[in-house]
Amino acid sequence: MSDSVQQGEKRDTQEEATKQTANLPAILKKEPVELVPIEIPEEHQRFYDKLRKKIEAYIREKGVKDSIAQYILLAPDLFVLLARLLADKRVPMQAKTIAGIAIAYFISPIDFIPEALLGPLGLTDDVVLAVYALRKILVDVDEWIVREHWNGQDDLLEVITRVIKSADNLIGKKVLNKIQDVLFGKKR
Repeated sequence: MSDSVQQGEKRDTQEEATKQTANLPAILKKEPVELVPIEIPEEHQRFYDKLRKKIEAYIREKGVKDSIAQYILLAPDLFVLLARLLADKRVPMQAKTIAGIAIAYFISPIDFIPEALLGPLGLTDDVVLAVYALRKILVDVDEWIVREHWNGQDDLLEVITRVIKSADNLIGKKVLNKIQDVLFGKKR
């Protein structure tokens, strides 16, 4: 096949691809990016599995309302997302620091609403802190990188928005202010 025929076919293929993407939002028009496989360290996976089982058992045993259950069930997915961001070489150090703070808060027995006293209901502050951390991380990290690591069922940005809107009702203004102080510094 001659070079001019090959170039013509290539041009036709490019024109067809341009027509197909003409009405797509700009974020979807980007060139495909090769995904970087991220392995969850074994201790994070064990934490995820144990936390998921513990939350599900608690919800069944205690008959937790769906309105609260939907938030505490986010805890394992948010934990894994933060752990993957911490391991991703494309994430800048400042964002990794924030992810590390949120992971440490999940793991720490000392927090604003302790799980030791309230069981999985005590994870509500962990979920809120994780979401506020993600909001801050998204300032420095491309959204598609963060989405690449999200395994949750709902859209990540919708989850973030829903949790932020409900944070005051979930954990109270006093605890919410403390979480914001931890992540954003004192503003008062």
